[in-house]
Amino acid sequence: MLYPNNDFLKYTLENPENCDHNVGVFNHFDVIKDAPGVLRFEPNLTAKPVEDAKPISLVLSTGIHGNETGPMELVNDVVKDILNTKLRLAVRLLVIVGNPYAALKGTRFCDVNLNRLFLGAYEKYSGLEVARAIELERCVTQFFEKAPQEHVRLHYDLHTAIRGSKYKKFAVHPFVSKRHYDPSQFSFLTACGIDALLLSHQPTTTFSYYSYAMHGAHAFTVELGKVQPFGCNDLSELKHIDAGLRALIEKACLVQSDEKPMKVFKIIDALIKDSENYRLNIDAEAENFTLFDKGTVLAQSEKGMYQIEQAGDAIVFPNTNIPLGQRAGLVVREVKNKDLFCEPRVGA
Repeated sequence: MLYPNNDFLKYTLENPENCDHNVGVFNHFDVIKDAPGVLRFEPNLTAKPVEDAKPISLVLSTGIHGNETGPMELVNDVVKDILNTKLRLAVRLLVIVGNPYAALKGTRFCDVNLNRLFLGAYEKYSGLEVARAIELERCVTQFFEKAPQEHVRLHYDLHTAIRGSKYKKFAVHPFVSKRHYDPSQFSFLTACGIDALLLSHQPTTTFSYYSYAMHGAHAFTVELGKVQPFGCNDLSELKHIDAGLRALIEKACLVQSDEKPMKVFKIIDALIKDSENYRLNIDAEAENFTLFDKGTVLAQSEKGMYQIEQAGDAIVFPNTNIPLGQRAGLVVREVKNKDLFCEPRVGA
């Protein structure tokens, strides 16, 4: 047994620096400890994918922010079932607990926001998260480079939000310069209970964008409700994404939805904190996707202000408790789903 009671998360939090690089050999797969909090599953694929499905290399990352506990508990249950041979593998799988030190402290991060440090952005900072960003890039790169050329590469980076949301579960699509959106991914997210999708307007330095930009993966940051302490999450609220991920792992296919498509939003502007007296003119408990009237002064400082351009524009990720120069929120606007799709960048 690689971990007592096959509890990967408990062991990771109790041993945040320990990685003995043991290999566990099971009947249908090998398990490799690539780094602390990083576990790689290499199946022998006796569990066949559904007919016509393409082989898949899948990254499931959680805990990039240490206080976002629900996805860690969710994915840990999936890992337990794989290790207990209750869930068979039809995909290559890399599971990541991103920031165990911050998780132990119950904080978003220790020194700097880990989800702003990828694609070389770590060079501007120092601290625990810098070393971890480098390590996680290495693990993901090795994982995808080991994948045969024909493999579809997927990365779902699972989070929970600091505040509530009018759309409780939503995802962020990486910026794509030629609008290559894949309808099967949209339908999969809908089947997983995702209510809304944000289309990024520019390249970023997030973990999921790293996998897209460097490895051609379908990669999403997925917000699954609100931050809660360990043990206080109602995982029944995540039953749809739990079922979708388990089907993906066991059958190497993306379940598709017959339900009404999720809402889709494009990012109009990023609000940047430009002064120490920068403020957002919203209630402290304002939810993600709060709507505003045209002309509303949403943000202001001694250097200027930001007014809403169109009725119905909304804010996502509002937060002024950040360093100067960082993003204090995103202004978003709904777009019609049917106008988005062209040839996908990578098959699915």
